Amino acid sequence: MITAIIRNKENTLVLELPHSIYDIYEKLRSIGIMQSPKRIPLTDNEDEDIGVKLFSESDFGQHLLLTLNEKNTIADANMLTLVIGAASEDIKEELEQNILYDQYDSMDEVINAVRQMTQDAGPVKTVFFCPLVGNIDEGDGDMFTVGDSYLADSADEIADALMKYTANDENDMATYYNKDDGVSEKLTSAVWSVELHGDKLFGRIDCSLKEALTAEETEALRDWLTGQCSDGLGEGFEQQPIDTMDGELFVSFWNSGDDYAMMTEDEFEDHLQNTEMTIGGM
Repeated sequence: MITAIIRNKENTLVLELPHSIYDIYEKLRSIGIMQSPKRIPLTDNEDEDIGVKLFSESDFGQHLLLTLNEKNTIADANMLTLVIGAASEDIKEELEQNILYDQYDSMDEVINAVRQMTQDAGPVKTVFFCPLVGNIDEGDGDMFTVGDSYLADSADEIADALMKYTANDENDMATYYNKDDGVSEKLTSAVWSVELHGDKLFGRIDCSLKEALTAEETEALRDWLTGQCSDGLGEGFEQQPIDTMDGELFVSFWNSGDDYAMMTEDEFEDHLQNTEMTIGGM
């Protein structure tokens, strides 16, 4: 889709995007670049050691490149191509036409359009959000909890690890819903992901339904999602190590603190607004 030519002094790397974020780290190291892909802008200045050029042989790829600029990074370009590649077949034709006719001015506009088009094309949707907790194992058995900014900086790695972990279930946990109630008759898909807001990363769960839930069914679904998160996302994800420069990172979608909540989309928007007001008043 897009090819990146990355140079570090006299060393050059040709990288086809999209790519696993872990592979990108390794390939960058192979030419002596130790920086995160999120720290490498899409610039190619002769007076700088590291430079990046992007190109595509297809018309679609060339128009997609117009949504990226020098403020974006290698990680951004990779994420953009991942989102395009993973888009539902129901929206791909319209999405490609929009991109070919330059309907989007930025990468964020493309990603937001994919999300909105997916929601519009599919069945009834409901979304829940929850806080995340991350712990680093330094290699000696000692664990320490990382802050929000660390999780935000590791968003790509966490998203990649989560996608790999849920791949065997086709990225869908709905098959684990075992209650005999109205939710079980309506729930067709439950997909775990992460979403960045400002400098904080949250867990996001997209649920597809045959029809809208009642208030009682919404609470039943909320309780089940919370239970899945407290069990380590199907009793396992929070035990999967995610490699970082500081050691192995372990991420959980649940914690026992009083501030934990499984929030609906409206509740989450209120939470973000209240948080901004609190910060602004400090």
